Order: sequence, then C-alpha cells, then structure tokens
Amino acid sequence: MASRIEEFDEVILCHAKEEFLEKGFADASLRTIAQKAGVSTSTIYTRYSDKEGLFCFLVEEAATSLLGYISASLNSFDNLDDEVKKAEYRQYADKVFFGLIEILYDCFDEFKLVVKCSPPGYYQEFLEGLVKIDAEATRRFLVNLGSESYRTGRINDEFIHVVCSGFYAGLFEVVVHDMPREAAEGYIRELRSFYYSPYLPLCV
Repeated sequence: MASRIEEFDEVILCHAKEEFLEKGFADASLRTIAQKAGVSTSTIYTRYSDKEGLFCFLVEEAATSLLGYISASLNSFDNLDDEVKKAEYRQYADKVFFGLIEILYDCFDEFKLVVKCSPPGYYQEFLEGLVKIDAEATRRFLVNLGSESYRTGRINDEFIHVVCSGFYAGLFEVVVHDMPREAAEGYIRELRSFYYSPYLPLCV
C-alpha cells in the first residue's frame, strides 16, 4: 500500500511541477493539476492543504539541503585553526562552492521554482536565510582575523550583508537564465573573484 501511495503522490507532484514551471505560482491551477493527475482537487487539498502547501512540498527538500550545506560548511570552517583559515580559506571556499553547484544542478527545476515561480516573498525569505548564514560567518572570520577595518567600523555588518546579498542574488542568475552547468561553473568562478578578491584585503 505504501508504494502505491508514493506512486500516487509522484503523479501529482510531477504535474504540479510542470504547472508551476509553466505558469508561475499565481497562475498555476490546482484544478488543472488534479485533472492531469487523474485526481480530484479535494485530494490535493487533503494531502497538501492548499496551493502554497503543494508548492512548498515540491521545493522544501532542495531548499533545506542547500541551506543546510552552506551552514554546515561554514561551521566546519569555523572549527579550523586560525592560521589554517588564513592560509587555506580560498581552497576551502573552492571546495564548498563545487558542492553548492552540485546541489544546485541536481535540483535545478526545484531551484527554478524557488527563484522564478514562487509565492510572494518565498524567494526573498529563502535568499535572506542564505545571506544571514554567510554574513554571520564572514563577520566571525573578520573578528578572528583581527580585521582593522572591521574593528574601526570601516567595514560593518550592514556592508557585509550587502556584499553577501549581492553575491547570492548573482549566483541564482544561473537559474534565471537556464545556464548550462559548464557555463555556470565559469560564471560563478568569475563572480566569486569579482566579489572576494578585492574584499579580503579591504577588510584586513
């Protein structure tokens, strides 16, 4: 029975993904999804509460995976010896961002839903979650580094937040423009170089 229920849900979710990707959240129709899946709209309401609940079910695993990956990676970096952090932060960042690209492209449709087709405020909240994690890790890094610029206020928390916001907004442009993975890797490499090569010396 469990496998039949899972298969039943897969049909609903498959057609829901198609509908949201084609029409966006506002114009997507639960009635159309139900008709294509061969179920009643009440079945969808029973299983997913409403249209937003169905959307969130589609993207939650991918979104949570990316947030968790960034958080775990930055916490792992925090636990390194301070001298290792200073010497190897670029190599560590390279490894982290390779993993980020893996998640992004393994769940590309789900992130396209988040970035381009989500309910009002959903993408902004998701983006802010990433920025908050990264900005706090950056602040800790500058404090541990003994950054004169941060200590004197030339670089402050608001500035760090703006830099992190700009980076992650730029990162998701690969989704907005359906960028092939190979092109995205080059784009993200240049994006990181643009933001962070001048950034660390500025903060010391």
